[in-house]
Amino acid sequence: MGLARELTDSIRKMQAVGRRRALRRSRETRARIWHATILSSFFIVAVGASLFLGAVIVVGTLHGNDSSGDLTTDGRTARVARSMRDGTLCHYVVFDNKTAEVIEDRVGRCDESKPKPKQERPPAFSWGGR
Repeated sequence: MGLARELTDSIRKMQAVGRRRALRRSRETRARIWHATILSSFFIVAVGASLFLGAVIVVGTLHGNDSSGDLTTDGRTARVARSMRDGTLCHYVVFDNKTAEVIEDRVGRCDESKPKPKQERPPAFSWGGR
C-alpha cells in the first residue's frame, strides 16, 4: 500500500510540474505575442504617419499651384491705372471680372509698369579705368 501511495504521489507531482511548465509556456507565448503586437503597431503607426504626411504635402502642393495664377491666365482679372493730379503717381486697381471683387488696390509710380530700357553693355571691371 505504501508503494501505491508513493506512485500516486509521484504521479501527482509530475502532473503538477507539467501544469506549471505548461502555465509558464503559455505566459511566455502571451508575452511574445504582446511584444510582437506592440512592435508591429509601432512600425504601422510610423509608416502610416509618413504616408499621411506625404499625401498632405502633395495635395498642398497641387492646390498651391492653381490659386494665384488661375485668375490671370483665364483673363478673369482686369487692371485699371488712373493717374493722379500730380502726374507722377497712379492709382492701380485689380479686380475680378466675374465677381467684381477688388483683388488689389494701391498707389504707385506711373512709370513702374513701363518696361525699363536694357543697358547696351553690362558694366565690367577694367584695370586701367578705360
